[in-house]
Amino acid sequence: MSDLSGQVAVVTGSSRGIGKGVALELGVAGATVYVTGRTVEEGESVVPGTIGATADEVTRLGGRGIPVRCDHADDDQIRRLFQRVRAEEGRLDILVNNVFKNPEEPIFEGKFWEYPVSIWDDLIHVGCRSHYVSSHAAAPLMIEQNSGLIVNISSFGGATYVFNLAYGVGKAAVDRMAKDMAVEFRAHNVTCVSLWPGVVRTEYLEWASGRGMVPFPIDKGETPRFTGRAVVAIATDPKRFEKTGQVLIVADLGHEYGFEDVDGRQPGPLAEQMGL
Repeated sequence: MSDLSGQVAVVTGSSRGIGKGVALELGVAGATVYVTGRTVEEGESVVPGTIGATADEVTRLGGRGIPVRCDHADDDQIRRLFQRVRAEEGRLDILVNNVFKNPEEPIFEGKFWEYPVSIWDDLIHVGCRSHYVSSHAAAPLMIEQNSGLIVNISSFGGATYVFNLAYGVGKAAVDRMAKDMAVEFRAHNVTCVSLWPGVVRTEYLEWASGRGMVPFPIDKGETPRFTGRAVVAIATDPKRFEKTGQVLIVADLGHEYGFEDVDGRQPGPLAEQMGL
């Protein structure tokens, strides 16, 4: 069994979705996990999930979950988050940049000129810029200990058209961020990668699919915890630094490391998951 006992992780945007799946799997491995996000009370979002509920489940699974309300559109709140980690733990081993803001309007179809310009801010500010700010705040801790892992949760949208223009630009930037951070962190033994999950059956995607807002089937997709298992596999790999700077596909990592999804399936390629 993978063991991350004694290690400290921050997973941004982990009230629900992929962030929650990653936080839970880090908990299974015994890590201390700072669970961040804006949702404190149920009902604040159209889909269920709070930072407290995720943190409690992390603890129940064997880790130590610590909920921290953080609006990742606010640089000061991000900086205070990492100051708290330093004060309480004195170390940071894993940062998972996952936080993402779903725009109020559906992003699954339509041309960029048909959306308000604000969709750019929704998808780039929180889904991309905040990753840079969190990594900037985390860097001193990892450099001091000469070790660390930064994972950017990205998407196939970084390489091909998915959903809309702003989404693709944000994901391409997230991938490039991991590649360039790897160059600058190379002398400090900090591994930086970008992960591409497949179709992930998050609470939001299931909610949107049930309302006919998703133009592809989701029943063959992955659970959020499949990505979590990929993060744990990389974190516990003694040769993980060989992967630094790479964009990695979660389904490929499942085959490489031999882990399955929580339902016992081995998810296939993206096209298969989308029924193509």
